[in-house]
Amino acid sequence: MQPDNQDPMKRFFLSYIFLLFAMGMMADKDVTNTYVENPDFEARFAGWDNNGFYYVTNSSFSKKHKYIYMERWVASGNKIPNVEISQNLCLPAGTYMLKAGCQNIQQSGNIEECSGATLYANDEATTVTESKDYSVTFTVLQGVTRIGFKVASTNANWASIDNVRLTLLDTNIEAEHAALQKMIDEAETVLDEGEGATELTAAINDAKGLIETGTNEGIGTLAKCLSDATLNYRILNATGTTPRVTSTNKFVAAGATVLLGRMTAQPTSTSIVMEKGFCWSEAPEPTIFDNRSTRFFSANGEIYCMEKLKPGTMYYVRPYILTKNYKLAYGDIIKVPTLPKGTVTAEYDNGGSTEENYRIASAVEEIKWLYNNISSVKGINLSVHYSAGTPTADCSYGGWMRVGSNASYQQTGTVLHETNHGVGVGTSDIWWDGNYRAEGNRGKWLGPRATQMIQFLNKDNSAYMTGDNTHMWPVSSFSGPNYGINGAHEDTYNPENTLLYYGNVLITHALHQDGLICSSSVGFASPAYTFEQEDETKYYIKTTDDEFGNETSLLGVTETGALTHQPMNIALAQADDNFAWNILYDPKTAYYSLRNVGTGRLMSYSNQQFRTLARTTPSATERVQLLPSRSTYKKSTFRTTSYWITINKTALTIKSETDIGSGSFDANDSNTKQHWLILTAEEMEFFDQYWTGINDLTPDPSSVGEGSWYDLNGRKLCGQPNRKGVYIYNNGRKVLF
Repeated sequence: MQPDNQDPMKRFFLSYIFLLFAMGMMADKDVTNTYVENPDFEARFAGWDNNGFYYVTNSSFSKKHKYIYMERWVASGNKIPNVEISQNLCLPAGTYMLKAGCQNIQQSGNIEECSGATLYANDEATTVTESKDYSVTFTVLQGVTRIGFKVASTNANWASIDNVRLTLLDTNIEAEHAALQKMIDEAETVLDEGEGATELTAAINDAKGLIETGTNEGIGTLAKCLSDATLNYRILNATGTTPRVTSTNKFVAAGATVLLGRMTAQPTSTSIVMEKGFCWSEAPEPTIFDNRSTRFFSANGEIYCMEKLKPGTMYYVRPYILTKNYKLAYGDIIKVPTLPKGTVTAEYDNGGSTEENYRIASAVEEIKWLYNNISSVKGINLSVHYSAGTPTADCSYGGWMRVGSNASYQQTGTVLHETNHGVGVGTSDIWWDGNYRAEGNRGKWLGPRATQMIQFLNKDNSAYMTGDNTHMWPVSSFSGPNYGINGAHEDTYNPENTLLYYGNVLITHALHQDGLICSSSVGFASPAYTFEQEDETKYYIKTTDDEFGNETSLLGVTETGALTHQPMNIALAQADDNFAWNILYDPKTAYYSLRNVGTGRLMSYSNQQFRTLARTTPSATERVQLLPSRSTYKKSTFRTTSYWITINKTALTIKSETDIGSGSFDANDSNTKQHWLILTAEEMEFFDQYWTGINDLTPDPSSVGEGSWYDLNGRKLCGQPNRKGVYIYNNGRKVLF
């Protein structure tokens, strides 16, 4: 009897199993849902850059998949304008097949095969004519892949697309090597004896070496290295006039996966400029070799869109301009975190007719995508119902919504407007709170976050959000979109409405960051990056209350961990780190934590008191919100923002000159006992010099003679003080003025 490993049948069986396993390992893999946003358009335009297509619910297109498809149609015999729908994919190196149901036809019957339409992926494209599935195979080595459907200079009257699919094909080393060789050829054409030649030569040789091995291991990394080296060589040896980024808007509108930025640059001529946009990185000095985008919206200038970012991540962004001669210039770097991703859920009862259900369900899906990618709203489930008797639509606080039978209101803009009510606009008590509105329960919204957002979107520093007791809308010199979308006439569902929808969600969420409460389950303002901090910087915290030490004292920590409030100037504070704080921000939660530099302890709130605890990682009781006040702190020429420091809806409160306590958050902007200044050493120096006069220090203020006046910081004053609420010493006695 033969041993088992010599059994012919067993060897055959094991070989067969191994073959099946190997085939399975190498089989084509559907990666549509991994990399493509909204591939079947069931959430309408969510995730797509759309220029001219409309969503359609009918079944006229033979390749329609599920409920929605995209089309551009004009009357038979006419020609549709140039249109395109596309999105960027971040794909690993490999060979892929893009497939979609498409058509580009002339219904008059006078043209057998129309021209001008392509399904494309980067530089690869397939011509589209009749109604059927089309595919394009393409190889990716590095960088962003642009996929889409484009129609230009066509003689068709009807173009459509649906059911986009993406497949990662079996390893195709030959195709990948061919793509790499193309990059090598381009690099060798560029290479001369200029600056950066050594690096480019090395990148070329590394790429050639990989081809010689006959493998594709690490091909993506090598391809990026070669691409970067080629571009860098061109930039280092560029000729001509250097462009300039003349201004960078310091405010960047932040969503969960999207950032929006503004800048101005020179020159502007497209005959000179090759690229203009924003680059970004998680490292502090982003370049165009990291990530970059040139996509923009037009709104009183250009708003550049950075997309498919990681939620809850700290990014560094800056604008750039690159000429056709490869002259490059950057603007200022801005530190900005994306928001944690929203967790809004939604359901629709499908109570209408087939077409009505398709329209309403797809609008609800698009709203869900918008809220979860543009905001970090939590605690909301939109419960949407068809109601034939409802003239338009309505929604209660919490998200119970009805949509009526009027088709013009079965749109994304309408559902966004109603979702505003679901998350507190015109329904939350805060909306009618006089602390937040200029006219009590209506008028100008006073919160700084929403004001910043509309001023950014409209490029108008005088713009603000206003409204009645039910709705919101902007007031601005720029006659741009009405981001309140207060009626079907303000949402014609023009294909370029993306910025209208983005703006609506960004402003609504900014209202939540100001204090509007998005749901009763959340119960407080949404956390946000309101104070621009640096982890290693020492900050000094000072009350704004004149009676209890605004001019003289700082917040510190005793050796036992208790909070203390003592007379302290910057010179003394710099010698005692128990009065210095590191302010840390966690983008994953959007909360701050305050770590005392001297003790290493975190500010915490429990058992109805603020104190500090020796913890490395903040828990819920150390997660701090810094809510900016709605008015600027002013003392003569000194201007800054003060903050509520809150944990679990409880605010750090000054109780007396030396007593630190807590109190329920009081939204009254004049409540100085809950407002705190957060100052750098330089700002403290300015503050101290202004308020204490001559900087003659004495080690013991209590020993001074009669007629000499010193504050508690030990600084000599110019004559008898005339400022009320300040403790000083005269002839060894403590006197309150």
